[in-house]
Amino acid sequence: MSSEYDIKHDDRVYRVTVKKLDEGGLLIVKVGDESFTLKVSENDDGTWCVNDTYTDHILRIRKRAGSKVSLEVNDSIRAIEWSRVRKESTPKPASSGPNNIKKVSGGVYPPMPGKITEVHVSVGDRVKGGQTVCILEAMKMFNELKASSDGAVKEVNIEPGSNVTPDTMLILIE
Repeated sequence: MSSEYDIKHDDRVYRVTVKKLDEGGLLIVKVGDESFTLKVSENDDGTWCVNDTYTDHILRIRKRAGSKVSLEVNDSIRAIEWSRVRKESTPKPASSGPNNIKKVSGGVYPPMPGKITEVHVSVGDRVKGGQTVCILEAMKMFNELKASSDGAVKEVNIEPGSNVTPDTMLILIE
């Protein structure tokens, strides 16, 4: 299965497709018309090693605020903004009721509409099942949303102040 993203860097937007080939971190990344085979692994110090056949690149997520990310790549800071591309062909549920929502395995979804007040995780963080990953304010009550299982945070699609609905995948844990 592949995922598509629009990545904005230096006022240019790049369409990026990422396809996971195996559990060992092997990816095919397509940027425009160019494809790259990358090996991605997490280091003990929280950085990521990205190998593109010729070179190892050390990547560190310096700061994250919603879709804006500051990355350090081989000691060079780069600011990017990303958004996941939703496929037009994906059918929408007939109703917005909770029984018709197609949920992604490992996704954290709010039980009701509300506003995110706190986000406790970032991409790359390791979490345990039952760990609070964010706080949702709904109907003047604060709800702790928890990871359903152990894993690594792959996506954080919210920031404090985000308004969400039950069909919004807030966080993806794999």
